[in-house]
Amino acid sequence: MLTEDLEKSVHDLRFLLNRGYPRNSAVEFVSDHYLLNSEERHFLVRSVYSKDEIEAHESKLMDISKIEDSKVKVDGYNVLITVERLLRGELVIRCDDGVLRDLQADFGSYKLNEYTEQTVDKILDIFENFDPKQVYFYFDKPVSKSGELAGFVRDQISERGISGGAEAVEGVDKEVWDSEVSASSDSVIIEKAENIIDIPSEILSEGSEEFVDLKRI
Repeated sequence: MLTEDLEKSVHDLRFLLNRGYPRNSAVEFVSDHYLLNSEERHFLVRSVYSKDEIEAHESKLMDISKIEDSKVKVDGYNVLITVERLLRGELVIRCDDGVLRDLQADFGSYKLNEYTEQTVDKILDIFENFDPKQVYFYFDKPVSKSGELAGFVRDQISERGISGGAEAVEGVDKEVWDSEVSASSDSVIIEKAENIIDIPSEILSEGSEEFVDLKRI
């Protein structure tokens, strides 16, 4: 699913990152060398990591079965959008650090749609199956309709009898990383969190959706 040049760029970027080159400069250098378009450049930014970053991120990844009796905070748009991409059959990537990510990163323009209810159901199914003590979803308050989305998620949580809630807040990242368990693929949150769960990966494993696995490249 990757072009020859994009695959070469992945290897070259890994080489530079592993030798301590600054990420932004390394991405720009490799992208210019292979004449990558903006979407391909974004792919590199979201997907490729140094060995040190991979080790640090993987050390935070927690088996979903271990969240029982834990407090979990969810990076709302981050998790919701990636799961929705899966349900739509759109491209997702198993990145160098083992975390599943989508390429769009467009939560600022997210709108409730025909997939929203199904997506929330899939996510809440995971929590029902593994029974954490509490689950709280946080959505970025400046994004239009975040309050409405948080209210919808809160209602769904209540209907299922799950302990927790959902809020639209400023400073979602800090809210999410300040927890026993955090659910997000955001690198900033992963680096500061105690434990991370990868909910989209759990949902991916339920089906046979195609995806790019950089761990194999």
